[in-house]
Amino acid sequence: MVRKFALLSILTLSVLILVACGAKGPQKISATMTDFKYDPTSWTVSAGKEVELTLKNNGTVDHEWVIIKKGMEVTLPFNDDDEEKVFWEMEAGPGETKTETFTAPSDPGTYTIVCGTPGHLEQGMAGTLTVQ
Repeated sequence: MVRKFALLSILTLSVLILVACGAKGPQKISATMTDFKYDPTSWTVSAGKEVELTLKNNGTVDHEWVIIKKGMEVTLPFNDDDEEKVFWEMEAGPGETKTETFTAPSDPGTYTIVCGTPGHLEQGMAGTLTVQ
């Protein structure tokens, strides 16, 4: 009986320690993309933490979800000249749903999100990522 109680106590304590240490997975965010819009158009994540992004492309063409480095602006049209300004990016084809993970920027602030597919930013396909 004492042995069972000791084992139960150790298991309970282990679970409590894991919960207290934040043993949960990545922060989850999502976006639905259509021609030429994100839904939602803004997201909030924790600085330096792992983020799981699920993109659902309900559009008829490829779309991207591109984080632009803090303080940088892209030029129109968005093209190879802007690649050095990209913090992280993900693409989904028409009808595709994809999930990938990335580490959020460690510097809190507001980051621009754009669709890097040619002509899409010009159509207003943009949003914001707030890093806290």
